[in-house]
Order: sequence, then structure tokens, then C-alpha cells
Amino acid sequence: MQPGWLRATWKRQTLLVERQDGSGRSWSIWCHNRRMTQFLEDVSIPIRPEIPALFAREWSRLAAPGSYWSGRQRIEMAATAREARAGSRNGNSSLPAAAEEAASLLGARPAGTSRSWVESTMVDLGSGPYIEIVGVVSRAVAVDTFHRAIGSPLPRLPESVAGDPTGINDPAARSGPAWVPMVGGASIVGALSAVPPEAEAQEDMHGPLYLTYQQMQDLGFVRGLSRPQMELVAARTSAINECFY
Repeated sequence: MQPGWLRATWKRQTLLVERQDGSGRSWSIWCHNRRMTQFLEDVSIPIRPEIPALFAREWSRLAAPGSYWSGRQRIEMAATAREARAGSRNGNSSLPAAAEEAASLLGARPAGTSRSWVESTMVDLGSGPYIEIVGVVSRAVAVDTFHRAIGSPLPRLPESVAGDPTGINDPAARSGPAWVPMVGGASIVGALSAVPPEAEAQEDMHGPLYLTYQQMQDLGFVRGLSRPQMELVAARTSAINECFY
């Protein structure tokens, strides 16, 4: 199991969530009688099996404590982003105001961010907590977007797992030309590298929904679409979404 990764398994109607803390040591939380969301069971189109398996892993990650935020807070981030995209707001979030604003803006209108806004938000929250919000919200949006694209109802958000944030971060992260501190040079692959569990979760989602980092090096790769076709769809989607990257 990679450092920071979660694994969720059932044993006698009890969910066992296991996570590695980055030092090679694993810790476990037993969550009694929790109902796991079932993904994409009733859709009429073929779905590669690794996609619902990915979504189940992501919901397990979402529910558990992160490096800086509790499981409940991480779920509130996903809910806030979902409400912002729907143009609604229930006002029940317990998140700090800056975190709620970040989840809302990143979830519904990421093109509205700016370097000065990110820097101001990191002054309020810290760079690590902000990077974790970016990771949580971007992956939750990806899950929701997939469901909307195939006409499937949005999955119910998971119940939170109790526990304290792990504090896992990479002390080698440094500020540079990018908007957030990174390990190594500035790159989209390293965007979340200051908080390793978020970077690992990003890589985990990258493969099933697009390509693994290794597959990206193969310009002849085919998965239904050829690589040029994939990039045309990705570029057009990014332009519509005003992705400045």
C-alpha cells in the first residue's frame, strides 16, 4: 500500500479503513455498520470496472481524516463545492470562512481564482490546508462530473470516519513560480506534492479517468479513443472550463 493511501474492506458488516502514514506504519479504524455508497450499479452503458472501484476508494479517502482536516470537514468541502455548482447554499458548514470560500470557488468557478487570492487564502489557512482543499474538491468534482455526464444521479456523500488529521506533509516543498509550494520544479503533476496523500490520490484518479503518468508518455496509446483524440477532447474541455493551465 502506497504511503497515505486508503483501503476499505468489509468484515462481518464492519468497514475497516486502513491507511499508511508515510513512515511505513499502517493504522486502522473500525467503523461499525456504515453504509458504503455503491457506484454506477444501475447505468445502462458499459463502464470499465476500474472506474466504480476508483470512486469507492475516493469516497473512503474523502470520509477519513486528511493531513490537516477531519473526515467531517473534508465531506463538508465536497458538499460545499456541490452546492456551489448547483447555485445553492445551506449555511450549515462548520468550516472556517476562508475554507468554505475556497471549496465553493474551486468547486464551481475555479477560473475565478488568482495568484493573489491563493496567497491571501494561504495566509488565512496555511499552504498545506489549502492544498488539501484543492485535492479534496477537485476529486469530488471529478466524481460528480462523471455521474452527470452519463446521466446518473450524484452519489450520496459518505459518512465521516472519526480521527485526528495525520499531519503528513513533505518538508522539502518550497515556494517558487507556482502558486503553491511544491517539491521539485513547478508542474501540474507536482501541484499537490507538498501534501503527499493528496498527490497520491490525484495520481490514483488520473489513471482510470484519463491515463496513468506512465501511459501519458506513450503517444500511441489507445483506449477507445486514440491519444490525439483524447487530447483534442481534453483541450476543448479545458478551454470551455477556462483552465489557464
